[in-house]
Amino acid sequence: MVMLEPALLLGTWYATDKEADGVVRLELSRTDDGVTVCAFGDADGRPYDWGEVHATVYGNSVTATEAMAFSALYDFGFLTTLLAAYAKQGILVLDTFTTFKDGRPGYFSREFFHR
Repeated sequence: MVMLEPALLLGTWYATDKEADGVVRLELSRTDDGVTVCAFGDADGRPYDWGEVHATVYGNSVTATEAMAFSALYDFGFLTTLLAAYAKQGILVLDTFTTFKDGRPGYFSREFFHR
């Protein structure tokens, strides 16, 4: 399996909206197995560590050699949150899809991040 170069995605990303109440920081790291993401949500104005999960990286075409996007899934027991993001012109655009396991309606959010 060919591994895409994830350098464009790696590092710490901060939400551009200082009042964001969803994901406020992302840390992407290279591992022997690929890439991990550690997301931080807002908890009363302080970052709350969601933990580290594997991220799947994507190129912009089937012949790409560099990753420009990723997805990752968090399972919190009572809900799951899918993160899907792409980098463009120095900004990371994060789409978050949250699904509750008890039947409540899910929701979507979008945030923008900078280094």
